[in-house]
Amino acid sequence: MTRAAPLLLLALCAGCAAGPRAIATRTADVTVGETRFRVTWSPGDERPARAVIRAVEAAAPRVSRWGALARPVSITIHPDHEALEAAAQRHGYEWLRAWARYDTIDIQSPSSWSLFGPSSAKVEELVVHELTHCAMYQQAGDDLTWMYKEIPRWFSEGLATVTAGQGYRFPGAEDLWKFYGKRLPGSGFVEPGRGQAAPSPVGFYGDPIVDSDPIYQEKSEIVYGAAHLAMEFLLRRYGEERVRGVLRHMGRGQRFPAAFKAAVGITDAEFAADFRRYVVWEGWRR
Repeated sequence: MTRAAPLLLLALCAGCAAGPRAIATRTADVTVGETRFRVTWSPGDERPARAVIRAVEAAAPRVSRWGALARPVSITIHPDHEALEAAAQRHGYEWLRAWARYDTIDIQSPSSWSLFGPSSAKVEELVVHELTHCAMYQQAGDDLTWMYKEIPRWFSEGLATVTAGQGYRFPGAEDLWKFYGKRLPGSGFVEPGRGQAAPSPVGFYGDPIVDSDPIYQEKSEIVYGAAHLAMEFLLRRYGEERVRGVLRHMGRGQRFPAAFKAAVGITDAEFAADFRRYVVWEGWRR
């Protein structure tokens, strides 16, 4: 069941303005099933706000496959990219459109994404992606512990992109194969590379699975593509229940490495090496 408060409920943001005067905002309360959401936006962004609210109503049931959202989620729509980066405390990420934490999501107003704005399907994709992060964090810990669970980016982003069906947006297996082939030590990679000895399945500086920080800002597409492929590989080989098991074990107090071993049966490092072998030895071609 979905209930939305009147879209023109006016609220003043008291005590939270960055400047000397408070900025008037508009707020709508939305309930989807047992989960409550509060959507806040600036005057003039009523149409994008309606699109986000519709996306929330469609997204919440899709995200529930990983567990219930145990806490209400506050969603703030920012008028432009600069405001989003300030809220997310991430600067120089021109591709960034939203940022999620335990029970909050900051979104750049869809009306500012492009000249004509995105389709409703694209807004829903984004909201599903970000709500998946919230659901994962809420399953993995509480508001004090979630950020200390050592969840790797490939797992977090892979879970979100798979749930949102965003694989089409990122480089595929062949692109990742080329990326690895050109960078793995001693690979002797020459495109297309068939018939050569497979590169050694060890990591390197800027590996998009085990060391994504050095390339996350400038090569986000390969990081997200690798995360998506790794999560698909994990789900295909071990199944959804074990992925939910990773979240449950974290919710019981374990950090990600121990939770992954308990739920999947191998370490996350072993999984990363297995996935890398699958890519560089071209298992995806079969």
